[in-house]
Amino acid sequence: MIILEDILKIEPTLTPNGIEETLTGDSFDEDYIKQIEICVEWLKTKAMDNKMNRVSTSYGIKHIIERELNTYVCNGSFIAAVIHLEIPYERINAPNILVAISGNELYKNDPNQVKK
Repeated sequence: MIILEDILKIEPTLTPNGIEETLTGDSFDEDYIKQIEICVEWLKTKAMDNKMNRVSTSYGIKHIIERELNTYVCNGSFIAAVIHLEIPYERINAPNILVAISGNELYKNDPNQVKK
């Protein structure tokens, strides 16, 4: 079960847009919680890495999820899923993060990358 309050204790300025420098007032509603659940399930199918993937940010990864699952997810919901699953991440320029996930795993089911 996803407990948003626990996630926000770790990153208090997390919004649907991502990790902000200051809290903007945007908050998560039920639709965003569903997006977090989608991202959690997607991440559970991926192999994590020992080091940060410095090629794809959270924003780029959320687009991969959207293409694979044909649904919208926001950057903040993806980040919340990473925090919920306790996947190592690194804050970079707001609002994005880097994630310890294998690049091969990211693209193996991406419709833009799969050879036909």
